Amino acid sequence: MKKLLFVSILLVLSLWSVGQTGWIPVGSHLTVTRGVGQISVGMNDQTGLWASAVDATGAIVDAYTKSSNSGTTWTAGTFNAGTGLSQMFAFSADTAWALFNTGATQGCYKTVNGGTTWVKKGGVFGASSFADAFHFFNTQEGWAMGDPVGGYFEIYTTTNGGEAWTRVPSASIPTPTTGEYGITGNYCAYGDHIWFGTNAGRIFHSADKGHTWTAALTAYGNTETVAPEFVDALYGIAYRSYLDLGRIPDLNVTTDGGLTWNYLTLTGDCYGRYFSHIPGTGTYIASSAAAGDNGISVSYDGGNNWTVITAGYDFCATAWINDSTGWAGSIATGTTDGMYIYDGAPLSAPVPVADFSGVPTAIAIGGGVTFTDLSTNTPTSWSWVFDGGTPATSTLKQPPLIHYATPGTYDVSLTVTNAFGFDELVQVGYIYVGGVGVDELSQNSIRVYPNPVKDVVTIETGSNIQQVQIFNITGQIVMTEQASSKSVTLNTSMLRSGIYFLKVKTDSGSFDKKINVQ
Repeated sequence: MKKLLFVSILLVLSLWSVGQTGWIPVGSHLTVTRGVGQISVGMNDQTGLWASAVDATGAIVDAYTKSSNSGTTWTAGTFNAGTGLSQMFAFSADTAWALFNTGATQGCYKTVNGGTTWVKKGGVFGASSFADAFHFFNTQEGWAMGDPVGGYFEIYTTTNGGEAWTRVPSASIPTPTTGEYGITGNYCAYGDHIWFGTNAGRIFHSADKGHTWTAALTAYGNTETVAPEFVDALYGIAYRSYLDLGRIPDLNVTTDGGLTWNYLTLTGDCYGRYFSHIPGTGTYIASSAAAGDNGISVSYDGGNNWTVITAGYDFCATAWINDSTGWAGSIATGTTDGMYIYDGAPLSAPVPVADFSGVPTAIAIGGGVTFTDLSTNTPTSWSWVFDGGTPATSTLKQPPLIHYATPGTYDVSLTVTNAFGFDELVQVGYIYVGGVGVDELSQNSIRVYPNPVKDVVTIETGSNIQQVQIFNITGQIVMTEQASSKSVTLNTSMLRSGIYFLKVKTDSGSFDKKINVQ
C-alpha cells in the first residue's frame, strides 16, 4: 500500500540564501543525499529537537538528526529498531519516540539515551499492520493509530507512558469505508482533542484523548487524501495531503471541531504541501517543495488570505514554539546546511494601531474640528467618540466636521478593528473650546498631550509659556520648568505612576491641568 508523506508541523517563512533576513543556516549532518523533514520539539524540554530524514522527494527515510541546544548544532543518527519510519515524537534531548510501519518489527520504539538504543514498547502493531501516527498528550497519556485491521482502524491508547497500550474497541470508532486508510504522520492535536485524515476524504476526531471517535466527510469528497490542522478545539482547516502539491486554490474549513466542513476559496497564492499554525494564534503557514511551484505563504486570518513570503525554493516542515522561535528543514542536503534557525522579527498578525489628528484643537464656541484617521495596519472598522461634540460618535473612517457648543476641554477616542484585533487611542483634553472670539482663543487655548503620560508630556498654548510646574496629589512641587515659548516638553520618566497636576503660567494667565503618569 503506497503511503503519502504528511507532517503536521509548522513551516518556515523565509530563506537566508534568497536575500531574506531572519534565518541562520546550520548543518543537519545527515548524509549528502538526505534532507530534513519533520521536526519535533521536546515536550518536556524545548531545547531538545529531533528531526526525521527525507530523500530528495521529501519521503521519510530511516535516519534522524537531533539537537540538545535549541538547534544550534545537530548530530545525525540511525536506528537499531524497526524499518519504515512514520513519525518521531520528542520529550527531550535524551528521550524520544519513533514509530515504524514495516513488517513484524513495526511499532512504537523509545530511546532514553539520546538515540544510542531504541526499545520497542507495548507490543502494539504487527506484521499485518501499517502504523501511521502517534502522539503524547502528557508524559503518561498517549495515542497511536494504524490502518484498519480486522475491519476497523487500529487505534491504541496508553495511560502509563507507553509501557502498555490498549486497543480502542470497534464500537468506539466509525467503520472504515472500502479501501480507506490513514497517512504517515497525518494528525493534529489540541488539548484533549485529536484529529487524523484519510485517503477517503474523511477527518476522524476524538475529544477524549483517543478513546471515542467520530468521523465526517470533508467537502472535498471521498476520493481525496485529506489532512487536518486545527488552531483550537473548534476552528480548523482540511487540505489535500499529497507530496509536492504546489499552489492550491481552496481549502476546507470547520468551525465546529470537524462535524461539518465547507469550501474556502483562497485569496493570494497558497503553497499547499504542508500546513500548520503558530501556537496560540490563528496564523496558518503553508509550504510546498513541488518542482517549479515551490515556496512559502502565510495567512493571518484563518486561511482566507495568503501572502507569499518567498517563492522558488524547496521547503519541508518546520517547528515553532511561538511567533519568534522556530526551526526549518529543507530538501537541501549536505553537512553544512539543511537546517535553519529563525532569527527574524516576530511573525505576529497585523493588529491595527489607532492614531488620529484633529485640526484645529483649540476653537471658539460653536467652532468645528476636522478629524483624520492616521491608524496603521489596515483597520476595517472605526468607532469615534467626541466628548462634548456634535455629532458625539461616528463609525466612519473620515468623520464629519465635529462642532463644539460649550466651553471646556474635551476628550476624543478612536477604536479601530480588523480581523486580527483592535486598538484604542484616547486623547484626554484634546480639544479646547474657548469663548466666542478668536482673539480670546488664540491667547487662552492650551493643549496637553499625551495623557495618560508615559515618558514625556507636551504643553502647547496660544500665548508665551513662562513656567510649568508639576504637583503631586499632596500638593508638593515635583518639577519646575522655566520657558519662553508656546510649546514645552517635559521628561516625566522619573515620576512614579499616579495622578499629578500641571500649573502653566503664560503671558495671558495661568492654567491648571490634571495628568495621569503611567
